[in-house]
Amino acid sequence: GDCMGVLQAINKKQDDHFSRVDEILLENLTQHVSIALRNAEVYRAAIVTSERAGALLQMIQALSQDLGVQSMILTITMHANELVQADRCTVFLVDEKKQQLWSVSTDSGKEIRIPKSAGIAGECASNGKLIAIPDAYEDPRFNQEVDRRTGYRTHSILAVPVLRRLPCGGSQAMAVIQMINKSEFDGAIGKFDDED
Repeated sequence: GDCMGVLQAINKKQDDHFSRVDEILLENLTQHVSIALRNAEVYRAAIVTSERAGALLQMIQALSQDLGVQSMILTITMHANELVQADRCTVFLVDEKKQQLWSVSTDSGKEIRIPKSAGIAGECASNGKLIAIPDAYEDPRFNQEVDRRTGYRTHSILAVPVLRRLPCGGSQAMAVIQMINKSEFDGAIGKFDDED
């Protein structure tokens, strides 16, 4: 199996060296530690799965109500954060006539507009494909200026298109849900994965 860690004993107190009995005791102890670590991983996975299922159910219930555009954006933003444990989330709607993406800031309530061809959300809308970026600063599509202006540090990004099926059989992006900085179970910033 895979090595989960190392248990090391140093400087035996009564003798100059560790005996075969000491080795057997440590081997048995490591087996118990391995089981405990695996149980902790399974427990963590169960908690995350339960939280995601709850967040998805809440989102579906909220979206089944008659919401206006701003309320819908706020609802998706709040529940998507819980669903994938993202620090921030923005829903951009596609305005095909103006070739722009627009959203409403959840902080100020002001409308935000960017060119449809700009940035990661723009590429996601234009191509209709999911984009997962583990390190934003290593990706040339990422605009670091926003981080400089706000003082926020973007690490990981997940941009997901919301697609509309076209009568001809294709699809077109109606919106992009962009999540920033995956929050891990221990509070560290992580990377978005296939489960997200």
